[in-house]
Amino acid sequence: MACPWEAPLLLAERKTRKSLAGCDYGGSETYYHEFLSRLSLATRKPEPFLRSWYFDSFMPRMCKVLKKHYQHRPGLPELFKTLARKGLKFAVYSDYPMVAERLHSLGLNPESCGLIFGPENFGAQKPAARPFLSIAEAMNVPPKETLVVGDREDSDGAGAAAAGMSFFKIETGGDWEEFLKSLNLAS
Repeated sequence: MACPWEAPLLLAERKTRKSLAGCDYGGSETYYHEFLSRLSLATRKPEPFLRSWYFDSFMPRMCKVLKKHYQHRPGLPELFKTLARKGLKFAVYSDYPMVAERLHSLGLNPESCGLIFGPENFGAQKPAARPFLSIAEAMNVPPKETLVVGDREDSDGAGAAAAGMSFFKIETGGDWEEFLKSLNLAS
């Protein structure tokens, strides 16, 4: 649980992250420098303190919250197994770091989740197009043949559009069930 003195940090983190939407700094150190610099201005706390707080406290705590209160969507591990068995390439991309750790917290084996990407891979935040294009390139799939599945039109959808990719928005459990049916991946 967050300490009372952390409440302003948590709010500032969220606002700072939103202020970087779509920004592409070309590398993780440049990105994190900008993120921590803006967070420092908002909180009046030094960047080294904020780096330690973010990576050593905030993100590990996020993993604990995920493990305790959340779970992956029904059928997701089976979907990943089917995609892998059929030789279809897929990836998980998040704006938050520690993607493998967060997947594990949701009860998923990160090794079964395809390629895994976060801001440390690109130094950019959705909906910047370069990460989407880089992921398609890593999978050796042309952007026009890439389907992005996400829950946010303003980040996942906009990034897909900027990269010339298709997008499927999942907002509800019904959307997820519709998506699984639409794949028609039966053995």
